[in-house]
Amino acid sequence: MSQSPQPVVPTHGTMHRVLIGLDPALERLSDLLKDSRKGRVNTVVINGEAGMGKTSLISEFAAHVRSGARPPRTLRAQGDQWEAQLQLAGYSQLIMASPVRSGKGYDIDIARTPVGSQALTPDRLMNHAATLGTHLESMQERSPVLVIIDDAHWIDEASLRILSFVLRRLHAKKVMFLLTLDRNQAQGMPATVLDQLTGHEVQQITLEPLDPRGTQELARRRFNIDLSSAASYELVRHTRGNPQQINELLREMPRDTWHSWFPALPASSRVRARVGSIMAAASEDLANVAEAVALMGEDSSLTEIAEVCGVTDQARLLSALDEGHRADLLTLELNQASSQVKFFEPSAAGAIYERMLPSRRVELHHRASRVVSDESRRLGHLVSSAPSANPELAARLQAFATEQASQGAWHDAAKALLSASRLTNDTRLRNDLLLRAVDAIIGSGNIAEAKAWAAAVDDLQPSALRSSVLGYLSVVTGQDRSAENQLGAAWRSVNIKQDPDTAGQIAQRLVLRGVAQWDGPAMISWAEKAMSLTEPTTPAYIETEAIYGLGLFATGQLKEARKAYARAFERCEENAQKQRMEMGAGWLALRTDEVETAQAQFESAGPTKFRGGSLRISLWSEAWLARTQLVLGHWDAAAATISRAAPQLETAQMDMLRPLLYWTAAELYSMRGDWELARHYVSLAAVPADSFLCMSVPSLLAKARFLEARGDYGGSLECMTRVAELDPWTNTRVSFWSWQDTYVNSLVMTNNLDRAQEFLDEFEAIDRPEHIPTDQARLKWARGRLLAAQGDPDAARDYFEDALHELRTVNRPYLHARISFAFGQSMRRAGKRRLASSVLRAARDLYEMLGAHTYVQRCDRELKATGVDQGTAPDPADPVLAAVQRERVQLTPQETAVAELVAGGSTNKEVASHLFIAEKTVQYHLTRIYTKFGIRSRSELAARYRDNE
Repeated sequence: MSQSPQPVVPTHGTMHRVLIGLDPALERLSDLLKDSRKGRVNTVVINGEAGMGKTSLISEFAAHVRSGARPPRTLRAQGDQWEAQLQLAGYSQLIMASPVRSGKGYDIDIARTPVGSQALTPDRLMNHAATLGTHLESMQERSPVLVIIDDAHWIDEASLRILSFVLRRLHAKKVMFLLTLDRNQAQGMPATVLDQLTGHEVQQITLEPLDPRGTQELARRRFNIDLSSAASYELVRHTRGNPQQINELLREMPRDTWHSWFPALPASSRVRARVGSIMAAASEDLANVAEAVALMGEDSSLTEIAEVCGVTDQARLLSALDEGHRADLLTLELNQASSQVKFFEPSAAGAIYERMLPSRRVELHHRASRVVSDESRRLGHLVSSAPSANPELAARLQAFATEQASQGAWHDAAKALLSASRLTNDTRLRNDLLLRAVDAIIGSGNIAEAKAWAAAVDDLQPSALRSSVLGYLSVVTGQDRSAENQLGAAWRSVNIKQDPDTAGQIAQRLVLRGVAQWDGPAMISWAEKAMSLTEPTTPAYIETEAIYGLGLFATGQLKEARKAYARAFERCEENAQKQRMEMGAGWLALRTDEVETAQAQFESAGPTKFRGGSLRISLWSEAWLARTQLVLGHWDAAAATISRAAPQLETAQMDMLRPLLYWTAAELYSMRGDWELARHYVSLAAVPADSFLCMSVPSLLAKARFLEARGDYGGSLECMTRVAELDPWTNTRVSFWSWQDTYVNSLVMTNNLDRAQEFLDEFEAIDRPEHIPTDQARLKWARGRLLAAQGDPDAARDYFEDALHELRTVNRPYLHARISFAFGQSMRRAGKRRLASSVLRAARDLYEMLGAHTYVQRCDRELKATGVDQGTAPDPADPVLAAVQRERVQLTPQETAVAELVAGGSTNKEVASHLFIAEKTVQYHLTRIYTKFGIRSRSELAARYRDNE
């Protein structure tokens, strides 16, 4: 797990370290030292690569224990890469107290302990080991002893063997050994010693990279820098979360760097100096290989690197790689699929590229353009080798951009258009290319970069395209009023006859604004305009078609929506454009209870690496995928999706999507009882007042579910009241978000029964031509909750059972558990303790399976309040309904009459005629009878009556 921010452990004196996320390690070390004070030898190894904070941790621990009562006596040795070749270099640092009583009983002069490169005989090693052991035994008689070995991987072999010998023979003594180890640098350690230090008897503490939250905390507390989420994620990506490198960059970079978009971060001065030292001593072949890797990127094949650097002889190439490996500069990674050269230090490539002379860069980029086969990479190298205007290359880039845009590969299109703009002499064409480039950047999802270009776009002459680009940026950043104004101005100024492509593009942007506001009529009308102005193969048409079906659903036309997606998939090619269609169709499938289908669509739409595509669409899909996984009960997978999507989301600054992703995160961690993390995600989901509906509703739902899990129903109701105002469901408008049961629950739990009654009466009266099981289940359990609060537990029970019956054909464990808990809690409060106990036990099992610790504890409290013994577990095939069926089955008089007639062989029509009721009413009674008996057919009902006879 990554480190989260923790309180500082203060040191005594004038200097205070800022240690982020290391409190658990400090507490564990303190506990082990307490154990050693009781006469038990403990050995602890702190693992981590260079810069992870190993030395800072042991220094902080040593300072902490020195300032406490009865401080231990401390021996300390520091490993050094050069001194590792000197025998007894480490041992001589430990035995600095003179005189020392040796194992043979005489005092020795430590100043004369020989340190050198000659190997020691076993007898001398034994004597030194005995001396160290005797010294420790003598010291621990007066007070505990703390032995610190920093950078044990660079301690000489003789000292390590002496230490190993002592560790195996020292028992029941007040001694604690504390070592730091970088396993990547441990090649020179004796294998037996390394095995001993990594064995099961040695306590292991592994320091993990800083996560973005920890990085923000570090920046705030050490440098007084308020780091944005985007900057913190980029800093973590660039440094791989290495605290030393993060500290270096925060210290060296201008403070303004962190408040704007930056295409790449440089290497720190330490890394530049280190790389410079290695390169100065490197052979010509190694220098050439390192420059080629830095210029081409670590994804380049070994063959490409060899051709660019000019070291094509395999023996020479491998020799250079060996040299680079020994110097800790780079390494060769081989597997069945590829061979790649990678730098040990993340920012080494930038440091090397920075050292190269401009003429050398141009030369190597020219070579690379002839070596690589991918057109995008080839053009990139040609651009980097063209320092001035090049109209011919600019035209080539424009053609490539048009091709990529037609496939929806906006990232490649944007790069090509920006480069073409730089290489063009014509001012008007340059500005037009810049506008198209920024539009493509937005389409690719890199909103941070698009924001950086916003001022340049704003300075251009007013035009329909300029207003369209600014309006598009406003849409994806969640600024509704700005989007409305800019896109409105664009539509009014465009000449539809002369420039139908731009008009179609503007209409498509207005479709996006329609979906952001969940405005069905706007989605439909603007989509039809956009599709009438563009060709079916163009990006604007395809992205519009991907949303058109959602507009149909939002206006209550579900069948037409499904047909629209079916037609769209028939025309859709197997490229990045299909990504849009999969995302839109998945969105609809999620809402209409085809959740497994939705999961497959979102999983397919998410990746963009191999087929190009848009990060924007990918992040939409990832956000909905996390929601889908939560609904299906795949909570670990949902957590993984959130962790994967959050860095990309924050780096790209896709503000529109933050509430959607973090709504799921806040709800997930609220249910799991991780309140700090849940509260963090609630704060990330917060939005300003001028936000789209697709932002405001998830933001409010995130806070409402968090407060509900905390038992603050008043706070939850405040949020849900606002949701009810923003997102009404009428006969002509279908809401996408299923929030109505949460609203009723908040009303009931705060004793607002009249408001709940009024809302439910109106909501139940809405016409629903399509039967969506979970919609019905939510509606019925909400009514059951209200009836129970109104003092009618029998009617409430019927509704709860009907709600559970709706879920029998779908896999919705989370909703199943939620309904079951409300059912059991309502019955317990109505005095039906045995029924409540049965249902609550089943709900508890479901919550426990999900890992919803918050509600497992609530179920336990409710079960305790019933006062009923737990007994046996319910039938796992349908736990809640099975639990209900163990109680007595009660049929109303009319249900009894219907059941007897049907069991006797009468048809629904015959029963209706016999009882003077409608056929529809007979079917309704049969559904309830089946639920109460836990059966599914007329034959099962007849069999049950035969058994009772």
